[in-house]
Amino acid sequence: MLLSLLKADDTKALEQEISTRFVRNMEYFHKTSPELFDALKNDPTDYNLIINTQGINILNLASNELIYPVEDGISQMVAINEALSLSPLKNDKWHIHSNGAYLDKMDTQKLPITAEVCNGFIDLLFTHNGVKEYFLSKDFLPSTTIFGLLGGMFVEFLREKGVFFHSLLIFEENLDMFRISCYFVDYPRLFESVSDGACYLFVKDLVNRFFIRNFFARQKITNNFLRLELNLYESPKMDSAMQIVNEEHLSNARGWGSFEDEMIGIQNTLENLPSKHKHNYFLQNPKRIDMPICVVGNGASLDSSLEFIKVNQANMIIFSCGTALAPLKHAGIEPDFHIEIERIDYLADYLRPVLGKTPLLCGNMINPSALGLANERYVFMRGGSASGYMFKSPYVMEFCAPFVGNAGFALACQLGSEVLMCGLDCGYILGFGKHAKDSAYGKEEAFSLENLPKGTIPVRPNFDHENQAMLESMPENYAVYSDSIFLLSAQMLSQAIKTYKPKTILNLGMGAYIEGARPTHSSEFALKKNKKSKYIKLLKSYFTSDLHAVFSDCRSDFYLQEIQDFKQQLSSMLACDLVSKQELFVWVDQVFNLCAKKSASSPYVGILFEGTIAHICQNLMLAALHLPSNNIQAFFSDARALIASALDKMLLRYKMLISRY
Repeated sequence: MLLSLLKADDTKALEQEISTRFVRNMEYFHKTSPELFDALKNDPTDYNLIINTQGINILNLASNELIYPVEDGISQMVAINEALSLSPLKNDKWHIHSNGAYLDKMDTQKLPITAEVCNGFIDLLFTHNGVKEYFLSKDFLPSTTIFGLLGGMFVEFLREKGVFFHSLLIFEENLDMFRISCYFVDYPRLFESVSDGACYLFVKDLVNRFFIRNFFARQKITNNFLRLELNLYESPKMDSAMQIVNEEHLSNARGWGSFEDEMIGIQNTLENLPSKHKHNYFLQNPKRIDMPICVVGNGASLDSSLEFIKVNQANMIIFSCGTALAPLKHAGIEPDFHIEIERIDYLADYLRPVLGKTPLLCGNMINPSALGLANERYVFMRGGSASGYMFKSPYVMEFCAPFVGNAGFALACQLGSEVLMCGLDCGYILGFGKHAKDSAYGKEEAFSLENLPKGTIPVRPNFDHENQAMLESMPENYAVYSDSIFLLSAQMLSQAIKTYKPKTILNLGMGAYIEGARPTHSSEFALKKNKKSKYIKLLKSYFTSDLHAVFSDCRSDFYLQEIQDFKQQLSSMLACDLVSKQELFVWVDQVFNLCAKKSASSPYVGILFEGTIAHICQNLMLAALHLPSNNIQAFFSDARALIASALDKMLLRYKMLISRY
């Protein structure tokens, strides 16, 4: 054991052991990461390991100072690392992120099936002696992120105690510090002490956002709440890495949906299909137009763009999104299309007094009563929801969640080569309310550091130090904060840009910076005059009432057999006995992976179930963590019956819906 050897007064044996570990690690990285292997072969330039009469320590080669303190002539490196390895979940050196996930009963009126089963788990705790605190066995750690190793002894101490990490992410910005860790950490065995494919190691380079997103997404449920974090030192690069990890962890918590919401979307879609009595036109074969499209969201910064929009409304096509409609009309601006994606029945109440003659351009799942208010009704199949993939339209519009502004922006990115962004803030701007004035929300209190919503984090503003001239025109103390849903929205905007690749994206807002969009003031450019009516007519020509032109698989059975088969697959996952909480984590990952694969191969079927299954899995885990011991066998046995009943009810409700069509 490394710890006992470090405490023994046998320098020769210690040097032999750590040299052996270093060679073994180098052989491992030679096979798994040749680039890292080559880098580790270089001589140290910043830090090096030393062993002398004071013990073992790390030397800063530039300043000749020791990293770990020396007390009474003894290096404290071993003692400090041993302290770091003691009970991380209760150790004040470590930080626990819950991501806002906690047990709370759901509304059975809104989510009758999802809420019934999730609430049932809470009720089970009363019969299984649940406790207020979380309980995890000392040999199992949830999702763990470590920023800086400082030699990494503590990681090896944890591993040698038999600790298993459900997922592990390590970022060490200094190559020499990582090289030193190779004398202590048995990396081949460390990777074996983490779930398959769930150990991520970043050395020297900045954390790649795509890989971090994948770190959380591949174990979306189990990585969503309890995250253990250790930060051993600070630097600009380390702060940036932590920011990325925090943002991706937050955004992972959103966008789950539910079976009930998907069913409303399916029913609305079936009601919205074209017929002799309903002149609804669906998007087919969209092409780009040679005129700028201005996408208008209802963020607070819209107020500063209204004058620009009003002056230039003849030179660009205007997509108003959601509640941005009222501020635009109040300013005397008539949008060319109004975008909506809401399933809710009270959407019609909002639109009725403000829509007027504005054409509606809506997601397929929009409430039919709201769609019926418009004289001109245009519909697109909105990706990300089950109903968007009904009958397999080749023209599904992706990246349309979580806000209606995302849908309007995705449409603009596919239909236009030049896109302007106004009021798509994706955050809370200090000194401003959440929405534009003259919208449906009335007068709102301006945000300050004291009243920001819980769980917000600072994000890069659209105008920052890289745009100093623009920054000077911003209000004093200009800063932007974001939460999980705004972070997800910003992600989707960036993904739309990367996927649809419009020529130019200009962000005129004061909210969060959007990757791929250029921060721009309206004074920096001018729009050329154009024949707007020509391009509006062209846009409308991309829509048709011919179902067979829009859909490639108009099934009369509504995929019932495939849904029954998938429900059976989910039911078969219940035919197991789980004993420990660690086994439950693994089981949840397996269930989620089954849903994710189905959503990828057959999104209509997979997404229909995926949201509620995600809620079931998360609430099952949360409830299990409140059990006073690691044995969950009896609890899981009772929980299985609740889940099986929920699956039966979902299938029955689907059968009842399709029987009406």
